[in-house]
Amino acid sequence: MAAAPRRWAAATAIVLPFVLVAPAAAAPGDVMVMSDSTLTSTGGLAADPARGVYWTMNSHEASGVVHAVASGGQVVGQVTFDAAPTAVEGLAVLDSLIYVGDIGDPDLTRQSITVYRLEGVSLGSDAPYSQWTLHYPDGPHDAETMMVSPRGNIYIVTKGDPGGVYYVIAPDTYEADLTMERLGDAPAWVTDGAFLDSETAVVRTYTSVLVMNMFDFTVSASAATPSQPAGESLSTTLDGSGLLLGSKDDLSLVEAALPTSLASLPAAPSTPPGQAAEPSSVETTSAPDSPADTGSAASPSTGTTSADNPSSLTRRLTSTKTLAALASAVVVSIGAGALAYWWRGRR
Repeated sequence: MAAAPRRWAAATAIVLPFVLVAPAAAAPGDVMVMSDSTLTSTGGLAADPARGVYWTMNSHEASGVVHAVASGGQVVGQVTFDAAPTAVEGLAVLDSLIYVGDIGDPDLTRQSITVYRLEGVSLGSDAPYSQWTLHYPDGPHDAETMMVSPRGNIYIVTKGDPGGVYYVIAPDTYEADLTMERLGDAPAWVTDGAFLDSETAVVRTYTSVLVMNMFDFTVSASAATPSQPAGESLSTTLDGSGLLLGSKDDLSLVEAALPTSLASLPAAPSTPPGQAAEPSSVETTSAPDSPADTGSAASPSTGTTSADNPSSLTRRLTSTKTLAALASAVVVSIGAGALAYWWRGRR
């Protein structure tokens, strides 16, 4: 890859802003429909407040193409980069640079994943980029979440129960081959996420959004998401006050409020609602030295409902038997009293 020489060719493009739109105020429940009908398999979404657009990308594009979406849903252009990603599932923007996470691996066959950083972005042109090859320290994982911290460090959250949080310090070269560090457990079945500040991130599942501390990965707030076919993308809104949620098989992007308290939620599903789970293609265990386990007590969303709790069912059956026994005793008592009254009348 000739990323470094091509970086100079586009140096003039990055000083020309191409979208000057004031970010719209967040309005939870509002829906914007993307105007490009081909964007039906988007796996990533990222807000770019400086340019007034959101960036998105189909997960299995034949080549590198990132699309710019205005706040009303209009697709206003695209940026290409000379690469052939396998399964793009995450996007992020930091300091006007676009990060593309080629991280999907549902069959657990990839020996490495790739993160691209588009260095010079101008609509309608080909962008130069850096390319970093990342390896897990413990074998392949499927992942749909790539987040970039305010310092440029890269975080990958794998998709499992629990998932895992992996990390690499921001590379300072155009190309690098690096091994990530596993930091701890993540909530179950996370499908996208974004940093809110240097200490906090928001992540989503198919059915919920969770505010997560990025030091110990505990969950401090949660809420249910609107119903979506396959909710696999999330971004903060352009003004930073709320969230924008996307889904595969759906051109709609739905605004939602950022959770401020913990809600009682059912366990996150491993696949989109209505689809059968595929346990062979997802991770189900965590590293033995994980420092945190946010998949259990940290969030009520990971607990089972009472209808699925065997001990609850046993209590209900026991209670039913007790009531039946009391009812039988009452009937016998009434019958005995009536018989005694009849005998007293005969005497």
